[in-house]
Amino acid sequence: MSDIRERLQHWLEIDLDKLAANLQAVSSRLREQHPEGAPGLIAVVKNDAYGFGAVPCARAFAEAGADMLAVTSLEEALELREAGLSAPVLVFLPPQAAELPLFAQHRLTATVDSLHTAELLQGWPQLTCHLKINTGMNRFGVEPGEELAAVLRLLQQPDAPKFCGAYSHLATALETEERFARLQIERFGQAKAQAEAAGFAEAAICWHLANSAGCLRYPAAHFSAVRVGSVLYGQLGLAKKLGLPLAEPFAAKARIAAIREIAKGAGVGYSQEFVAKKPTRLAVIPYGYGDGFGVTASARELTIKDSVQEMSRNVGKRVLGRYQRGVFWQGQLLPILGRVAMQSMMVDIGDLPLQVGDVVEAPMRRTAASCRLPRVYLRQGQAVEARVLLAKSLLEDRPVPKNA
Repeated sequence: MSDIRERLQHWLEIDLDKLAANLQAVSSRLREQHPEGAPGLIAVVKNDAYGFGAVPCARAFAEAGADMLAVTSLEEALELREAGLSAPVLVFLPPQAAELPLFAQHRLTATVDSLHTAELLQGWPQLTCHLKINTGMNRFGVEPGEELAAVLRLLQQPDAPKFCGAYSHLATALETEERFARLQIERFGQAKAQAEAAGFAEAAICWHLANSAGCLRYPAAHFSAVRVGSVLYGQLGLAKKLGLPLAEPFAAKARIAAIREIAKGAGVGYSQEFVAKKPTRLAVIPYGYGDGFGVTASARELTIKDSVQEMSRNVGKRVLGRYQRGVFWQGQLLPILGRVAMQSMMVDIGDLPLQVGDVVEAPMRRTAASCRLPRVYLRQGQAVEARVLLAKSLLEDRPVPKNA
């Protein structure tokens, strides 16, 4: 089979060996910290495995030793099952009544986040469930104390689902200030003690609190298992600071679509925002904001302080001559000329020996990368699998005569 990358103008490369290596690096760190018995490892593959592609990544993590997979929604879990993955799968969103038959049919682990959900799951003893406990995130979760006691009583009934896990989520694991994270660890421990006092043996329940940052910073948060996502995808800068070697499994690549030479005074792109001060060679790269290039996500309310800080950083970069965006060829920056369009951009290639079809690499926020971009999966540097939406013919080897 020929390499599908030869037939693509742009694509994302996902190195499955590096994903597995990251999981094994986390596992090794846990074994060092807990020589008497390391906690289990739950690999989070929500949101299409952080944009990498859920099925190939989940398969790589399961083969590398993950004890369980975790997703947000039922739809995400069904994608894994329909692809043949048999590993235990935890679904974070509490189930709706109409979803319960599918949870049972596909052996999925449901989240009980409230007394209401615990009541909903009565009559489904064939299901397994993990209890979500609110320790301060205030998103989902049973409140320790009276509500937790009521839920535990329901889970002891003969027609209740099998209670086999409990978890919470650290809200500030990446923050310098540790007080709140340690408070959450304490609250989780108290909920665990309450469950044990109610008759649920510690060995029968998988207790997991630590996310990626919590796994690295707070050994006290490890409990029975850790639940990691970002660190597996090589995205957590904290890992480097703490001496955990992570591989970079992601690369966005594209072929030069066209090369042009423009004269001094010629403008480039929309609104002619760039005007050449000298004769310039430029290349057209088939990536734009519609593909996710240059897109940054802001998940919090914009404040005046944030705005001033961002403006100061940008002004400083301008003054120092460091405010340049672009793509890379053999490690060399090719700066963007003018405005980035929806699916293309122009870059300055100077006198570099580049030709149409040569491959460049584009820095891209992986969770912002368009789902329409082809994903190509590598093993030992070779393409072994690809996902191309709405273009099955690209996956077929059908030589076309030149005179066709």
